[in-house]
Amino acid sequence: MLEAARVSRGFTQAMLAQRSGVAQGVISKFESGILPIDGRIDALAEQLRVPVALINGTTVQAPHSRVYHRKQASLPAKVANKLHADMMLTHVRTSRLIAREAMPTPDVPRLPLGSALDTPSDRARAVRDLWEISRGPIVNIVALLESRGVPCLMWDVESVRVDAIASWPENARPIVMLNSHAPGDRLRFTVAHELGHAVLHDLPSREGEREADEFAAEFLMPRADIRDVLEGATLPRLVELKKVWGTSIAALARRARDVGSISDSAYRSLNIELSMSGARKYEPVQMDPESPTLVKEVVRRRRTAGESLADIAADALMSSEELNRQYLEVA
Repeated sequence: MLEAARVSRGFTQAMLAQRSGVAQGVISKFESGILPIDGRIDALAEQLRVPVALINGTTVQAPHSRVYHRKQASLPAKVANKLHADMMLTHVRTSRLIAREAMPTPDVPRLPLGSALDTPSDRARAVRDLWEISRGPIVNIVALLESRGVPCLMWDVESVRVDAIASWPENARPIVMLNSHAPGDRLRFTVAHELGHAVLHDLPSREGEREADEFAAEFLMPRADIRDVLEGATLPRLVELKKVWGTSIAALARRARDVGSISDSAYRSLNIELSMSGARKYEPVQMDPESPTLVKEVVRRRRTAGESLADIAADALMSSEELNRQYLEVA
């Protein structure tokens, strides 16, 4: 947790040593567990602006989890490390925020790919059946996941290359963090993509991203429901369908090709038209992101019951300012 707090703040060990007066070698040994935490942790907590209880090993432990992040391009190691540190802290803090609530047990089925006959699309249909999702579009996928016990959080992710980061612990509640700057249609696909990882994968793999995309496409746009709708799709038609299915025009065009509603040549023509019209970068129909409500509602109930924002923040091992900024105000 000390390492996570340091990386989340953007400090190297050398920077933290210089600011705190604690030798870098001591910080390294604290983080690796070679040296037991002692009174010098107070100076580190002060510089990191975190409660001592978060990093002294007496209150919390970091969950062991499978972590995935959906990105648009290669991600620098420094950015990835900070995201993973943010996720570790978020796990601890969110768990403490909602610990007193009667929350649904996380209900995400584990359906790893098995034989060659199993496909991500098969698994997506199985999850829709298990969750008794009616045919057609999913109205709000963020609300759907939160109803199954998976908190989603809007996060001011510094890198525009990352749409989301999700963590699926072995013995703790999963968390999905969504980039508050990403378009609403892309976020919907991203949530389904991260759900695909949770259902399909134990570890990241070379094929994992493609498989999660296939899962997401079938989960949001089931072949049986959308194939006829996409028959002979044109760009104006896709613009209208985006309003119904909540996925990007580009995703709908790709889906039309994949389910056989249009030919490969028609798909290529659509992509050319998308590029020439500028719709690939700025689609004509913009969608507002689906806003998570689970954690905000928990905080509201706790405040209604008489707890102050400062008390709630202290219980979650953060400052009131961080609770406001990261959990309540991010849009």
